[in-house]
Amino acid sequence: MPSSKHVLQISPYEPPSSGWTKRIKLLRRVIEENGGVCEILDIGPNRKLNRPECVSVFSGHDYIEKLLRFSRQGFTIHCHINAEYFRGLLLALTACVIARLFGNRVLTTFHGGVKQRDLEGWRRVVIGPFFWLIFSLSDGIICNSTAEKVVLSRFQKNSKIFAIPAFSRQYLEYEKVNLEARVERFILEHSPVISVYLCFRDGFFTETVVEAIARLVHEWPQLGIVIVGTGDDLATFQQRVSEANIQPNICLAGDMSHGAFMTLISRSAVHLRTPITDGVSAAVLEALSLRVPVVASDNGNRPASVITYIADDARNLSRVLDFTLRNQQQVVASLTPPAIEDTATTEVQLIFGSPIEQSAFT
Repeated sequence: MPSSKHVLQISPYEPPSSGWTKRIKLLRRVIEENGGVCEILDIGPNRKLNRPECVSVFSGHDYIEKLLRFSRQGFTIHCHINAEYFRGLLLALTACVIARLFGNRVLTTFHGGVKQRDLEGWRRVVIGPFFWLIFSLSDGIICNSTAEKVVLSRFQKNSKIFAIPAFSRQYLEYEKVNLEARVERFILEHSPVISVYLCFRDGFFTETVVEAIARLVHEWPQLGIVIVGTGDDLATFQQRVSEANIQPNICLAGDMSHGAFMTLISRSAVHLRTPITDGVSAAVLEALSLRVPVVASDNGNRPASVITYIADDARNLSRVLDFTLRNQQQVVASLTPPAIEDTATTEVQLIFGSPIEQSAFT
């Protein structure tokens, strides 16, 4: 396959902000810094919006037309997938087939952790063939860690899979910003403050969070939870908050820029991470780098210094948060900030077709 510095990334794009889009934006920056061209084909919920920073998709026919156009121009195709978004697998497979027809390079990044219920049992029978086809058509498969590489090796030989952490040292570049007035007021009126990113859908255990906070406020009546994120089930979450009578302790901050999110984490007593299907979360590493204690669901792949809990156990989450808040100074003193490398440059080298060490981050 001929190498190209013209790259088409295919993925859901913001709004809303997410770990995926943060990585994609960084890759575009590094691609352009190295003399390349990067376009982003948005296949997410806001794909029909006209925005200068990405290419809109208005229909299935439009998607194929744009794939054909970029493929004729010799673009390397970089697909971003997970095991939970089945339509994304179909779109990625289509992109891989078209790229191959034109003799272009194809890379696929798997965004997910080691606990993937959709890759187990009967779900694997349905989903597995799509993973095998996409990976077989790809020149390289990128995942977040060696533990995830083991999961993906069920569908492709190890020599094609590269464990490149999604977190890169550029993520720590930010300027503190003034938070939205209502968020700033909430932080000043509450102590301690816990920050958390929640996507209001299955997989983020929002019901567990509500129950755990309801238990916790009995011991910490001035506790404040600043929740960043959006989602279709927001109304259901708000109803649960109301029923638990913890509205005064909850601030729904909505979507946030990277600078604002980092500013919020830096002002938090604890950062909470709830999903188990994620990989090595960027938000977790950002918090640890800022020396902010992290309480996270046990997904089998959390970094050192993270205090874990059982994802669907509200009692356990409440106890772990209570312990962390009561012993915050000792927890901070024991934190080991993670070693952060320039993984984005390594990934771009792979995208461009340059050889990289298989064990670069293992």
